[in-house]
Formats: sequence, structure tokens, C-alpha cells
Amino acid sequence: MNILIIGTLDTKSVEVEFIREHVIRAGHTPIVIDPGSSGLAASHADVTREQVVAAAGESLAQLQVTNNKAHIQNQMTKGLVHIVNDLYMQGKAHGVIAVGGGQGTAIATAAMRELPVGVPKVMVSTVACGKTPFGPYVGTKDVTMIHSVADINGLNSITRRIIAQATAAVCAMAQVELPPQELRELVAITQAGVTTPGVMAVKEQLEQAGLDVIAFHCNGIGGQAMEELMREGKISGVIDFSPHEITDLLFGGLMPAMPGRMSVAGQMGIPQVVAPGCADIRLHEWNDSFPVELRERPYVRHTPTHTHFRTTPEEMSAVAHYIAEQLNAGHGPRGVIVPMRGFSMQNRAGRPLFDEQSNLAFVDTLKRELSLDVKLEQVDAHINDKEFAGATVHFFFQLRKHYQEGIKASPQRPSI
Repeated sequence: MNILIIGTLDTKSVEVEFIREHVIRAGHTPIVIDPGSSGLAASHADVTREQVVAAAGESLAQLQVTNNKAHIQNQMTKGLVHIVNDLYMQGKAHGVIAVGGGQGTAIATAAMRELPVGVPKVMVSTVACGKTPFGPYVGTKDVTMIHSVADINGLNSITRRIIAQATAAVCAMAQVELPPQELRELVAITQAGVTTPGVMAVKEQLEQAGLDVIAFHCNGIGGQAMEELMREGKISGVIDFSPHEITDLLFGGLMPAMPGRMSVAGQMGIPQVVAPGCADIRLHEWNDSFPVELRERPYVRHTPTHTHFRTTPEEMSAVAHYIAEQLNAGHGPRGVIVPMRGFSMQNRAGRPLFDEQSNLAFVDTLKRELSLDVKLEQVDAHINDKEFAGATVHFFFQLRKHYQEGIKASPQRPSI
């Protein structure tokens, strides 16, 4: 198997050579790619920096003359992404490992994120620590970030072991073979900690019906990853049970969705059920300087750092407006199902975040704004009740049946 090794050979040649030797020792073929743009390569590259920048449409000499650091990094990244994609499409990339600091990590992980989920990706980085956000490096893909602990500046007793283990990891990942499994229709569902009982009940019923279920956490990235897989045709239906990230998008919470969230299912025309699970809270990091307006609301300390603030009627109406806009613009069988006794664990009669007026504001807005071809169901249950799970599954199967009937009537449409 081929293991791609990404590292700038003017500064990381010792580490790259160390990785190369371990890949060979593991019985695999190393392909070293040098995305460096300054200095001189101190060891051999299978894909040189000149070839990397040529893949971006420039020459290395032209690039260096610009003396524009941002432009240089952008072009090296562009070329590296092209090279890695090309190797993968040729069947020559079974795993990828990189070592680097801030710039090296940014460049290497950009290429890793272009590879499909399931292709092993390991990044040994000086910035995989502290308060550095991993989001820009990992994105929606399965990138493994390993903290180098020490700076990547030659080998010593610490970095030698860390890099050797990282290399062993990517080699072992590349060798993993799963036994053949029956391919089943894959349905997505969104989940939060405070909607987990409901999600588990829905998941169990779908699996009993012979479907495969994949859950995504409503942390912003989860929804983005889910919708990428929809676009790739890997997900055939969705129960958006816990779209909390929409609330954070609208009101500046910690885990916001990307703009346009909830539009992809409608673009693809696949069965789409939306519930308001966990859309009834704003998530903020706890601090002593919250605006008075927030501090006067009902709230629950979900973790030592995360606080759930109850949404107002106006905010719930805005969430419903957003959902109606996305669903109205779509096509295919789609609808909203609302648990009238509460939308999350603490939003239940007698619990701290129960606010019937705010819950009703969500429903009233949907009634006014949803198009006639978007179904709306109200269920006299809480979102985590088994009754609501059963109603949600029934609703989904109604939409799915409608979708399948449409396929039979229009054979040119892809079946699921």
C-alpha cells in the first residue's frame, strides 16, 4: 500500500526520512511530497516542490519572486490538494501522514480534508494543543491530530517515539479491512445530549425496520458533515431531530450551523423530517460578563463551561421562520413534527427551561409560513417520550413511501 508523506524538506527532512524508513519497515511504499517554498530540500522527494507549485499553475521561481507569504502558501496548498487528489483517484494513496508547525499543518490538512472519509489521515503537529481550534484543520473529515509535544526540529527521545507511533498508526489504519456487509439504506439523524433518549428510541425503531442509521451531533460541524454526505448520495433520508445549531447560527451561540443549513435535503429531494429538538436553547460559554438580558433568563449549566439559556418567543419564532424558509425552497417529501410538551430534556413541565409560550410561538410561526406541500404534525408528547419517537418514525415512513412512489412514477430518478 502507498502511504503519502507530506513535509517541507528544507526544515522537516530528518523527520520525513524517519517516517519513510518506518513506512518501508512496515511493508508499505512511501511517497514523499514536499510542499516547501523556501530554502533547499535536504532530501529526496517523490513529488518535488517544483511539481507541487506547477500543479497550481505557477513556477517556484515566479512564486518566490512575489515575496507574498499568503499568496505563496495559498498556491502551495492549491498544488498539494491537486497532487493528493490525483494520486488518490489513480489508486495510489491508501493513507497520508504529515508533520509540521502552523503553516505545515494548514497546508497538509487542506489536502487531507479533500480525501474521502475512511482514508487514513494523521497529522503530527505543534498546534494540536491548548486553545488552538482544531476545526479549520479537521473540518468535517476524519483527520487524526497528534500533538508533537516538542517542536518539530529534529529527532530526540520524545519526538522519535511520537512520530514512530504516528507512522505505525497510519500504516495500521491503511491495513484495516472490514468483512463484507449488506448495504442498507442509510438514514441520518441529528442528536444532542438533551435529546439522546428520543434519538435512541427513533434509531432503534429504524434499525428494526432494516435501515442503517448514522447520528450527527448538533455542534455545527455535525450538520455540515451530514449534508456533505447527502450531496455525495450516501444518505437517503434525514430526521433532523435536533437542529440546535440553527439557533446558535441566528443568535451567536457557541456551535453555529453554516449558513444554508437544512437546505441540502430539499435540493436532493430525499425524505426530510424536522423536529425542534434542542432548538429551544442558546449555548454560551459560562463567564461572569454575560449581558443582563441573558442572565435574567432561565438557564442550566450543562457543563462547567457550557450554559443553556432558554430562548424567548421571538427567538423561537425566528428559528421557525428559518426552518420554513429552507423547507419551502426545497422539493421532495418533507415536513416538521413538533412535540407539544417540550423540545429538550429541561424543557418539560416542571423543569427549569419549560416555557409553553415560547414553544407555541415556534408552532404558530410554522403554521403561518410553511408551504402547503410541507407537512406539519403536532404530537401531544415530549421530544424524549417513546410516543414521540414512534410518531416521528411513522411520519418518516409516510414521507419515504411518497418518495418511493415518485421514483416508480419517474424511473429516471435515483432510487434509495
